[in-house]
Amino acid sequence: MKKNLGQLLVEKGLIGEKTLAEALQRQVIFGGRLGTNLLEMGAVKEEELMQLLAFQYHVPYANPDHFRDIPPHVLESVPRELLAKHGIIPISVEAKRITLAMRDPQLLDVIDEVSFQTGKTIQPVIASELRIVQALEHFYEIKREARYIAATREVLAEMSEAGKGEVTPDETEIIDLTEDDLEPAETLHSSQINEALFNIRNRDEVAQTIIRSGLVLLDDVFMFMIKGDEALGWMSGGSAKPIVDFGSLSLPITRGNAIDSARRSLTLERFHGVDMFESNPWLKELSLKVPKEVIICPLMLKKHMVSVLVGFSFKKPISDEEAEFLVRIMRKASVVFEILIMKSRIVML
Repeated sequence: MKKNLGQLLVEKGLIGEKTLAEALQRQVIFGGRLGTNLLEMGAVKEEELMQLLAFQYHVPYANPDHFRDIPPHVLESVPRELLAKHGIIPISVEAKRITLAMRDPQLLDVIDEVSFQTGKTIQPVIASELRIVQALEHFYEIKREARYIAATREVLAEMSEAGKGEVTPDETEIIDLTEDDLEPAETLHSSQINEALFNIRNRDEVAQTIIRSGLVLLDDVFMFMIKGDEALGWMSGGSAKPIVDFGSLSLPITRGNAIDSARRSLTLERFHGVDMFESNPWLKELSLKVPKEVIICPLMLKKHMVSVLVGFSFKKPISDEEAEFLVRIMRKASVVFEILIMKSRIVML
């Protein structure tokens, strides 16, 4: 049976069980591939990770030099829409063959589609998610999701310097795991969450469910991920699209702003719309219209805010009962995150 990346990393002594559990937790909360999260944590070196992935997939790997100064004829060998759709990069072209850097070289449907559109044989090689994301933006101006902005700015510069073994992540960015947390929970029952939330399969479905629930009361709902002192655009819904490209929005959380207020209080905060838009100019990037009330509601895991709902009500302030409804939804979503983290660990066993 093929072993997964987490098992291989532990068996090779590159990381320990606790580091793997922390990386899986980050992956559930912040998204991205397991290797990306390990690189962000500084838990492995990029070369070590790519060598292991090449061994796992039985293909060569693309090193940093492959992404430097890619010639124009190579960049133009694959239609841009395919690159954006699948997150792939051509790194060399021969007469009848394109070498294609991929996050998952086993996606045969992607390989077949590129081969059909280009009329060439495709030689897949594996590459780190961060390298591909950075190359797509650098060569094709395909914007990174907010989740990767800090990573590609800081982590790529440090990849070759990353250490290995156990690490201690910044507690503002990741929830500290105790030894008890590494054991399966025994107190979780299906009655603790409703059936719809229980059937959620991934982090984006968590955001979608929160947004659908929030729109029962609010006109616009925006979900941000919290990484350190940054709020990263995740998903939104409502009466109008954000003014900016929300998925690429990265906001600093400064002392005293609305999101910082919720992180300190650990509960829902309600603000008068006019006052909030004057004191928090970043809100104007979400809407040109000033709401009656701005709602900030955190999603907590072990007293850490990992995500936050920013909601606008344009017609009237919400009632206390409606505010409590939003708080309960976020509590339920917190339980769902715990389940997803548990499931990801089960897969690695």
